[in-house]
Amino acid sequence: MNYRVKPELLAPVGNMESLYAAVQNGCDAVYLGGKSFGARAYAQNFNREELQKALDYAHLYGVKIYVTINTLYKDKELSPVRDFIGDLYDDGVDGVILQDLGLAQLIRQTFPDLELHASTQMTIHNLDGAKYLEELGFSRVVLARELSIEEIKEIVEGTSLEVETFIHGALCVSYSGQCLMSSLIGGRSGNRGRCAQPCRLPYTLMCTSADDKNNKQVHSDIRGHYLLSPKDISTLDILPSLIRAGIRSLKIEGRMKRSEYAAAVTKIYRKYIDLALKNSESYQVSPEDIEMLHQIFNRGGFSDGYYMGKKGSSMMSYLRPKNWGIRIGEVVSYDSRRNICKIKLTGDLESGDGIEIWTDQGENPGTQIHSIQFSKGLISVPIRGKVMPGDPVYRTSKKSMLDELSQTFSNIYQRKIDLFGKIRLQPEEVISFELRDQSGICIQVESDEKVERAKKQPLSKEKVEEQISKLGNQPFCLVDLSVEMNENIFVPISKLNALRRKAVDRMIEARISKFRNSRSGNYTNDQVMPLPDKVKDNSSIKKELAVYLKGPHFEPSQFINLGVHRLYLDLERLNKRRIEDLKKLSKEEDVKIFAVLPRIAHNDEMIRVKEKVNSLEESLLDGFIVGNLGEAEVLKDFSKPYIVDYSLNVFNHYTLDYWQQTGANSVTISPELNLKEIGNLVQWGEIGKDVIVYGYLPAMISSYCPIGAVEGGMTENRPCSFSGRSKASYVLRDRKRMDFPILTDCRRCQSVILNSRPLFLLEQLEEIMKMNFSVLRMDLTIENQNEGLEMVRAYLSRLKEPIQPFPIEIKELVKRMQKKGFTKGHFYRGVE
Repeated sequence: MNYRVKPELLAPVGNMESLYAAVQNGCDAVYLGGKSFGARAYAQNFNREELQKALDYAHLYGVKIYVTINTLYKDKELSPVRDFIGDLYDDGVDGVILQDLGLAQLIRQTFPDLELHASTQMTIHNLDGAKYLEELGFSRVVLARELSIEEIKEIVEGTSLEVETFIHGALCVSYSGQCLMSSLIGGRSGNRGRCAQPCRLPYTLMCTSADDKNNKQVHSDIRGHYLLSPKDISTLDILPSLIRAGIRSLKIEGRMKRSEYAAAVTKIYRKYIDLALKNSESYQVSPEDIEMLHQIFNRGGFSDGYYMGKKGSSMMSYLRPKNWGIRIGEVVSYDSRRNICKIKLTGDLESGDGIEIWTDQGENPGTQIHSIQFSKGLISVPIRGKVMPGDPVYRTSKKSMLDELSQTFSNIYQRKIDLFGKIRLQPEEVISFELRDQSGICIQVESDEKVERAKKQPLSKEKVEEQISKLGNQPFCLVDLSVEMNENIFVPISKLNALRRKAVDRMIEARISKFRNSRSGNYTNDQVMPLPDKVKDNSSIKKELAVYLKGPHFEPSQFINLGVHRLYLDLERLNKRRIEDLKKLSKEEDVKIFAVLPRIAHNDEMIRVKEKVNSLEESLLDGFIVGNLGEAEVLKDFSKPYIVDYSLNVFNHYTLDYWQQTGANSVTISPELNLKEIGNLVQWGEIGKDVIVYGYLPAMISSYCPIGAVEGGMTENRPCSFSGRSKASYVLRDRKRMDFPILTDCRRCQSVILNSRPLFLLEQLEEIMKMNFSVLRMDLTIENQNEGLEMVRAYLSRLKEPIQPFPIEIKELVKRMQKKGFTKGHFYRGVE
């Protein structure tokens, strides 16, 4: 088996103990976060002192540390995060993982030799996106989890960037960086590291269809339970294929899990990466290792994610979103008066193990086993709950396994580094002792005093070897020692011990120092990238209204007749003739027409995007709206202007300035910012700014489709039977009876879950228009033509006369919206 490169095993670390666990079990690198600025805000994480300690410990073993600063930053946070990066740089961090493009530019100018890794939050899912980052100075890209092995291979072959992918752990149901569900529901933004994981909550898939006979809507439940909760991924079976694809870093997810998890998963993947690299044709995964992975954490088994293609319901954990453990028996009887449960075991159970009983009540009572006594082949366990005979029993923790795993890192120097030594002891000379490691580091130490000739008992060679080899609780093992000595000499044993300790201390320092930045301490605040200039107040200038018509059920001509200034239409709906016809409909002034490129476009889709963009180069089209970095890369070769969509997360003035310097015509401000933050942001730079003021915002965009998986019956062995042409509409209903509409794109096999309520800011328009931006944007998706026209008509009316009293038709619209339900989004609350 031929491999292009030996991959790095990258382990998750949430605290010092899990760092010890990962390093002692064979990782090549770890990733961790500081107390602030990372995408796991609820992990324990590291303060400055702990980070320094962690770096020294990892570097002693030749293990690299990458620090996560992979969230979006508000303007007020840029100075603190810059100082934090300066500390990391001084301490010798090996690289930083980030999402924010503006911050990337700041780091590149201030610390040009600091490695930049593009977080999976940047949603890089095509070769063009990787090329874009390569030109920006990134050294590594963490690809979106939705790619197949073949797609990854194309990216590896088409760029010099190192490619990193996830091989084990939790799988997000949405494209990372494109999920607003936690943010929209509760103000806890996944883009800010505070995801509340609404995907792990129960939902019911519901269908609404028209009953033409009775002229009413019919609602029906299709299926309930945890419809958005994926199983964790495990790639042991396909690991050789991943390595053969040229992936540089194999990443384990799990910074919020226990240290034993880090130990178990790192240990097992170390074993099988090494096994695959031996070019063995007999690569096989043992059942014992599979069982250990299931026992340490699983959600109803594992899947290999999207590596081998889309799997539909086969990759989902519909019954339970948390750790299942391993089924080891079932309830035979339950005495509710004494709270005693009798269990028939089909698997192992020991004292100290934890169990849970799955009930039909939705509550799974659990307990820790303190003693086991069999009676007639059954065990009796004290437990409280609504338990019934036949309920399955799961072992959620196995004490003996956890004890065994904790032993792998109870001694933090259990993993030994091979050293080679040479010592010279000659009369009337100082003792010379040399130590070197396999990386090429060589240190030499000498004794303070010269060697004496023996007067009585001479020092033996065996005694020298014995004392010098006594490394004790140190991270080293002396595998070879060359002794050059006179047979008639005497040296006190204490002198040999002191020399050995001195040499070991020097070797530790040398190995740690090897990783420290040679420019350490050179960082100063005056190196910071200058701010973009504030622009003059243009808030009084007439603002344009842009309307995005998502879907073929909207007829653009009627919106042009209303007098909208801009129309945003999906790329596939446009051609030269269509654009010319729409332009002719404009009356007082030409309507501007922009083609909306898909937010998600894998390599095969990008071929179609390029062909379509090329076909419109000589058309009357006014420009494009780009949804991912790959499209920004493509448009470098074309002359038409482009607008940066909000899927690229413009959150601060550095990112805004980046797009201005890059040549974008305008940016769409992130809908996660509040009114004050938007007001401050739009003061910077000459670039245009779009602000969304109406629409059902996408809460998730996913390569998993709940309709296709449930209604269409899609599994890894069965294709989806849902055509997407049904007149029925589908929603996911949550525990609070809020309905989240689902849009399907069957050609791309994608789904978009919309927010349960539309963003509606008609009443706040007067206040919003005082801000210094250029375009108000409305997104129409599930509305019908008449509803869309009415809404646009109302916004146009307020745009022309924002301070006038509401006319009666707008008052009626507001009343209907209040009855229907709407949201003001983050305009007043913002996100954490």
